[in-house]
Amino acid sequence: MKCVIAVAALVAIAAGACNKDITVSSQADINTVNACTKFQGDVTIDGHEKGIAGLGALSMDNIQQITGDLIIQNLYGLQTVSLGQLNSTGSLKILNNTNVYKVAIPKLAKVTDFQVITNPNLKELTYSNITTVNNFQIIDTYVSSLGAFSASSVANIEVLSNTQLSALDFSAVKKTSGYINIANNGRASNITFSQLTQVGGNVSFGNAATLDISKLGSVSDDFSLYQNSFKNLSVPALQTAKKSITLSQNLFSAISFPQITEIGSSLDIINNTNFKSISSSTFPKLKSVPGSVIINGSLDNVTFPSLTTVDGQVQLDGAGKLSCDDAAKSFANVNSLNLECNLRVISDGNDDSSDDSTNESGSGGSTSKKSSASHTSVAAVLGGVVAIVAACL
Repeated sequence: MKCVIAVAALVAIAAGACNKDITVSSQADINTVNACTKFQGDVTIDGHEKGIAGLGALSMDNIQQITGDLIIQNLYGLQTVSLGQLNSTGSLKILNNTNVYKVAIPKLAKVTDFQVITNPNLKELTYSNITTVNNFQIIDTYVSSLGAFSASSVANIEVLSNTQLSALDFSAVKKTSGYINIANNGRASNITFSQLTQVGGNVSFGNAATLDISKLGSVSDDFSLYQNSFKNLSVPALQTAKKSITLSQNLFSAISFPQITEIGSSLDIINNTNFKSISSSTFPKLKSVPGSVIINGSLDNVTFPSLTTVDGQVQLDGAGKLSCDDAAKSFANVNSLNLECNLRVISDGNDDSSDDSTNESGSGGSTSKKSSASHTSVAAVLGGVVAIVAACL
């Protein structure tokens, strides 16, 4: 076999086959690409249009480097992919192969864009250690684990809708020039960015059981957490959020942003059912919000000890122990406060709106009306009795 590959390689090189883009349309084309140790161009293996159809197994275990892109897509019969010696490529795109269950790229280290997207039956994705990558995306697969990731600086990271994936270890990443978006993975997913200090775009984490962003100091776009199940949110190093902070439908009962002084747009804390108190230690240094502040939930306390500027509206909605009067006092230091408050006070676990007889301005008016009606009925009965007696005399 080695002799066959060697001869094929000489033929491929002599024909210039290793130095031009190719759209694979046959097994012979795959053999031609695999005969090259280094391929200088794009390799497209596509089940649509003029591409190859009916491919069940793709094996290119000789090629080591592709200077262009390697695209493997729309191959609905494909089940396995083996790239045993490939250590670097431009973009690696494995897209929309609905029956592939195994992809092995054990030596891959350097890649411009790593995109494994819409391969819903993919259970085994093997790579040993990615050291250099620009965009990293794994979306809609069945993989349960990832390979090592030692790149310290990347553009974007996106890991979505991999329902069996529980460990997402990006502890080597120190900064991104673009976004991080991780959500809808395994129910007990643990997300680790323990060395991350800077995000150049937005950052969004959802459906996580644990999250470590303990060194994150700045976010250049939106910061969002939604539907996470961990109990305590601590972002101890964050000083700058250049756009909004949104915390929605999480299960944490405690929040701590001890260093942040300014939010670039809005602050939204919405429907976090176990979170009841914004205490003096939640946002102790927050001074300015140029947009709005929207807080919705079971509120017992709201305290922003350093807040002096909210350019937009402060909106408070929900039911708890906090009244609108007390809420207004909590924002007393905010200049030109625009407060819209729709809080309902619950005392000892009972909503004050649950009893209709005490819900009309607290005056007991309904009770008075019921008493008057009762007296009228008694008078009517007595009058009737008198009339009947008079008629009989």
